[in-house]
Amino acid sequence: MTLPPGTFTRTPPVTKRAGVIALALFSLALLSPARADEAPNATPSSTTSTQPPPLAANPAETMAAMAHELDRNGDVVVLMLANKPITQAEMADVVRTMPVSFANVGFPEVSRRALDILVSQKAMALDAQKDGIDKDPAVIRRGKTAFERVLADAWLTRQGDAAVTDQALRARYGRDVAGKPGPEEVRARLILVPTEDEARMVIGKAQAGADFAELAKTYSKAPNAAQGGDLGYATLDALAPEIGPVVFALSPGQMTNFPVRSPVGYFVIRVEGRRQRGTPTFDEARPRLEGALRAEAVNTMIQSVLSHIKLVRVGKPDGTAGPPAR
Repeated sequence: MTLPPGTFTRTPPVTKRAGVIALALFSLALLSPARADEAPNATPSSTTSTQPPPLAANPAETMAAMAHELDRNGDVVVLMLANKPITQAEMADVVRTMPVSFANVGFPEVSRRALDILVSQKAMALDAQKDGIDKDPAVIRRGKTAFERVLADAWLTRQGDAAVTDQALRARYGRDVAGKPGPEEVRARLILVPTEDEARMVIGKAQAGADFAELAKTYSKAPNAAQGGDLGYATLDALAPEIGPVVFALSPGQMTNFPVRSPVGYFVIRVEGRRQRGTPTFDEARPRLEGALRAEAVNTMIQSVLSHIKLVRVGKPDGTAGPPAR
């Protein structure tokens, strides 16, 4: 089993207000019992024939696959909240906003948390409508801004998709990858526990001589616990800042002396080995090449669009009058 590149990847920055709202919704999903679990039909449609594995070669792709599974029967109503239906398509939209590290908890748990978030969100929206908050001009303005953001994201996606052709990918592979050595990789075992105290307890047992793999089988909450926490080899650029430097600072046989915090709990890490990869094949390099092509295309299109738009400043951010338009 290989360590999912990007298991602890960066998440996009959010505004303070958006961050508070997102944190509140995720906290509800993480800390409270799922009302959705109490409903007899509150599970993704059984017509979805396959479920993405809990660990995959790329957790971002795993999360995308989970969303795709839900989208396959997007019109299926999973739960009714008062007069508001919750569909699998809405669950898929929530899954797409979740940190990729949630891929580690598996498809059923990700689906449950997405449903919990929707239940909390719709319940609050219903109450807000009763109070007339939906008529507030500031709320209406923010809704318009949110819709424009969705449109912009859809536009960006289409521009990126158009740039990713087989011809472009193979040309980029020949320029940037072919004939060059691959990156250094480190093989690691990880133990995931819910609290820092549990992580310190596991570290103490390992330092006292307990077998790390056996500790993983006993204490780890990760899906690969039965494999002794073995997540195989990973490259540095595949890991988030709080994980990558820790893993690559260790020599084979060394273990972290402190818990490593992540969005899904606390990790104890042990490095098993290092290796230098050979030249990646085209298929291995494809995801990274696709990302590069998309980013370049999007940046180019944004600059092109902005260059054709006339901007006229009519005021300053502080509300004072700006210079007259010329």
